[in-house]
Amino acid sequence: MEQVWETNNRALALNLSIKCSGKCLFRVTAEDSKPFSFYANRQIIVEGYRTITLSFPVTPKSLKIKVENIDNSKFEKSDFIVKIEEETLTTYDVKIDQETKQFLDLAVYFSQVCGFEKPNANGRIFQTKGGKFNIKYFPKIVDFRTGQVLNTPARIGHQTGIIEVSQASMIKYTIAQRMVILLHEFSHKYKNPKQGRDISDETGADLNALYIYLGLGFSKVDAIFVFANVFLKAQTPSNLTRMRKIMEYIKRFENGEFADKN
Repeated sequence: MEQVWETNNRALALNLSIKCSGKCLFRVTAEDSKPFSFYANRQIIVEGYRTITLSFPVTPKSLKIKVENIDNSKFEKSDFIVKIEEETLTTYDVKIDQETKQFLDLAVYFSQVCGFEKPNANGRIFQTKGGKFNIKYFPKIVDFRTGQVLNTPARIGHQTGIIEVSQASMIKYTIAQRMVILLHEFSHKYKNPKQGRDISDETGADLNALYIYLGLGFSKVDAIFVFANVFLKAQTPSNLTRMRKIMEYIKRFENGEFADKN
């Protein structure tokens, strides 16, 4: 099933319902016409009937919604029905200062275009007006001391505040997933110290990023995917603790402990 939804750069949510025979595995995507520009990309199990909500705080002019039965079971791939309904996006009354708003303008723009804009070996610069916030876009992030290619999708200079981003990693992520990565790096330098945390405090950066990200209405599913993807590569006790704290924070956020729904 494919359907074009005229989003016109609006914030919105789509309730997507799937009805099928038996238990089937589906891939659900929402993408712009530009390469590597997925706004949603999930695999879900449906047993008879299921509804999921796709949250889009930012959108392009239109989204192509696609639902595929990717199950290799006995059921016919065409044997399913999809219904899509638009609703108002759920956001929260989070406190976002002017500095954060300025960074968000850059983060949203970069997240939407980095799938098809080209990096360069010296780091292509994306910056806010006046140059307060800068993103350097590389094909891959390389440790300048060792020459070793790093697996991290992004990192921030603790002194400069410049965020380095790897195209090789970033193109694999949805727009929402790119946002939580950038907000995590931003929070290291611009949120942690204001709260008396060490600039390198990973949990502080996690939770500060989630406060902004969830407040704007971005999907918790994409955030969980990003963190889990990173931690699965290094299942250290500290990373497992971070994941537990992230899951606890998301639950408490949704319960309204940190901000009210708008």
